[in-house]
Amino acid sequence: MKLIDARGSGEPRGVSLMFQIAIERILASGTGAVSQPVVYPAGFDQNVTSGAQNVVDVVGLGLGDCPGQKYFLFGYSQGATVVLEALVRMDEASAAAVAGVVMVGNPYRVPGRRSNVDREGRPDARAAYGLFAAQALRANRTVPTYSDELDRSGKVSDICLDNDIVCATDPECTCQLASDHMSYGLMQPVQDLIVSHVLDRM
Repeated sequence: MKLIDARGSGEPRGVSLMFQIAIERILASGTGAVSQPVVYPAGFDQNVTSGAQNVVDVVGLGLGDCPGQKYFLFGYSQGATVVLEALVRMDEASAAAVAGVVMVGNPYRVPGRRSNVDREGRPDARAAYGLFAAQALRANRTVPTYSDELDRSGKVSDICLDNDIVCATDPECTCQLASDHMSYGLMQPVQDLIVSHVLDRM
């Protein structure tokens, strides 16, 4: 199986720090998994076009060489947008090969989805939208998201911390963006949740 992860804005090339511990644990679990970070700028201009296409190409070309391969997609912050855009672009065969999706700090998170969970994997029933989702709705723009079918499948885990105002806007929150939005990689419950989400779907 292949673990494809998309880092957040400003992170150095390679595996996102928000997934590094979990991915290292999965690679060491004897599953034969390999890791492949998404190639894209991850700049603050939020241009995810090349990243989304990179994901589509990796899965599509990979299926040509190994039709039975499973893919797991990971996205942090801007990387979550990369994953969402890639899922929209995939053909039916590629989408079927995606065995699991994990997003953390998703700025396009929308309420009311089965896949919305907290740091412990419990259902997150907050009515808050992600920062960019809220902006898109105000501007009458389309909000990129995954299909209802994928949401019902149990393949997606869209994790948002209580005080992360990027994935759950709250005008009354005095939260600090840096400390809340950048904490996923440091929290063992989150890393445990990511590992179990993948291993349970191998």
